[in-house]
Amino acid sequence: MGKLFASRASVGESSRIQDKAGEEYLFRFVASEDVDTIASIESEGYPADEAASLESMRFRQEEAPSAFMVAIRQGSDEQDEIGGYVCGTCTTASTLEHESMSNHVPEGKTLCIHSVCVRKDLMRKGLGSAMLKTYLKHMPGALPLVKECRLICKEHLVGFYTEAGFRLDGESDIVHGKDPWFELSYFFEE
Repeated sequence: MGKLFASRASVGESSRIQDKAGEEYLFRFVASEDVDTIASIESEGYPADEAASLESMRFRQEEAPSAFMVAIRQGSDEQDEIGGYVCGTCTTASTLEHESMSNHVPEGKTLCIHSVCVRKDLMRKGLGSAMLKTYLKHMPGALPLVKECRLICKEHLVGFYTEAGFRLDGESDIVHGKDPWFELSYFFEE
């Protein structure tokens, strides 16, 4: 079995990542032509009342492209086969609220991660972990004003994020769908 790894990244670079089975991906910043496929992966990966719309995905790609990265499966029969993505926006707020997660403030010091999503047929192979860890390595160069990263997740995903270095801050005040959400934070080294 292959080893999960993420290479060191700098501004604007792509990285090669690998899942636990040894499948290789190019992890790069999103392009406008990726958004339709990404929106489809989002709608398959989240319940209908939680999935971001195509319009929201386009907004994130257009307004916060430095906070939106995609994993492209290498060596696939189809050209540029998207395996998953991580996207976010920036805010000046210190905690997450509906408003802070609905906008993008370019000078914001907090990065809000909205989605870490992998195609259903590629889940449980380590791709999500590889994407998230590599994303966190890219963000200080891509978004130099950002000092911390925040996200909300369901209880069953808290372990996934704490393994990547996030700290559980507690239950979130955000109501989105039927289940409670938990807020986590990650601080970039200075």
